[in-house]
Amino acid sequence: MNELTRSLLFGAAAALAVALISLATATWTGVPPPASVPLAAAAGLIVALLHHWKTQLFATLRQYHGDTGRRLAALDERVAETQGLVQLTPLEPPYPMPFGGGWALTADAAALLAREVSLQRPKVVVELGSGASTVLLGRLFKQWGEGKVYSLDHDAAWAERTRQHLRASHIEQHAEVLDAPLARQRFGDRDYLWYSVPEAVRNLSIDLLIVDGPPAALEPNGMPRYPALPAFLAQLSPQAVVYVDDARRPQEQAMVERWLAEYPGFERAMYDTVPGTCLLRRKA
Repeated sequence: MNELTRSLLFGAAAALAVALISLATATWTGVPPPASVPLAAAAGLIVALLHHWKTQLFATLRQYHGDTGRRLAALDERVAETQGLVQLTPLEPPYPMPFGGGWALTADAAALLAREVSLQRPKVVVELGSGASTVLLGRLFKQWGEGKVYSLDHDAAWAERTRQHLRASHIEQHAEVLDAPLARQRFGDRDYLWYSVPEAVRNLSIDLLIVDGPPAALEPNGMPRYPALPAFLAQLSPQAVVYVDDARRPQEQAMVERWLAEYPGFERAMYDTVPGTCLLRRKA
């Protein structure tokens, strides 16, 4: 039933109500109501027109409000991205990096990562999911002359693309992408599709763990990245930081809540980047 039909039915109901009231009044007073029918019809038409106008007006206002909200949200994201790019300017990349969402780290999240790494100066970083962040960390480590990021990636084609960026930036000594196919593995009380961790990473003491994979699409209604903390907990150094990307998503929020419940020695800090960023540290 469309809005016009609804309004006409509403008007007809109003006309019927006016007619019944007129008849009831005539019966009560004994005065014949010669104008009750035309009056009811006129009242019904007016009510129908007003109801239809009100309905259309409210629909237009709702659509305008929704469009305005979406545009403001998009503008807010662009401003945050621009701020991130400005903060990354001192790194002087030789060519533009593919920041901007999707599988790539957004610029504001990358700026936060660069700041934390600059403050903490980790020697060993393990990253789940390669990309722009791998190149960013490799460049920072090259500037300092120490440090290395080991990036695990289940997608061989994407991993090779990241390696191309590493070679173009001449930072292979400080950043390495390792093929890590996903395999069914048990963590806690259930199985997950998780990285086949290469031997080169198994004995590292990790100062920074970046959780940005596997893709959430692998398990849209679950927590495909949950194994990150239990898988690497024993390798985390005392000062280690866990960087969680996409922390606005319900999956990551549920994952962090579960981690904190299972590993109460950690505390979190949330940052308002475009995808949302959560940092976990051991309590003092």
